Amino acid sequence: MMQGYDLEAAVPFIAKAMRKAGHKNPQQELENFIRRAIEADMAYMREIDVIDEDGLMGDGEYDDDDAFEALLDTLGEDAQDDDEMNQLAQLLDSYMAAQQDFMEESGLME
Repeated sequence: MMQGYDLEAAVPFIAKAMRKAGHKNPQQELENFIRRAIEADMAYMREIDVIDEDGLMGDGEYDDDDAFEALLDTLGEDAQDDDEMNQLAQLLDSYMAAQQDFMEESGLME
């Protein structure tokens, strides 16, 4: 996990933003998605050296488009059909916008 990242503050913040974006998933389902997305996002950041194993800033650069594709691949491994993948992509798009807002408000982005 990225040092300074507060998972317990992030989940409700992101869930609220996703609700504002129109997602009507049951609360527990939405929170479970957010937790899985954060885990996948942090793993991706370690993989491309945006953060190191200790959660400190690395030398890599985070590209939103590449991250979206990588996270969609990870989170969509069990998707049953195109409709499910499309719904997942919409959730992920909202997650990424809310995650960026959370990280900016937390002072974790340059």
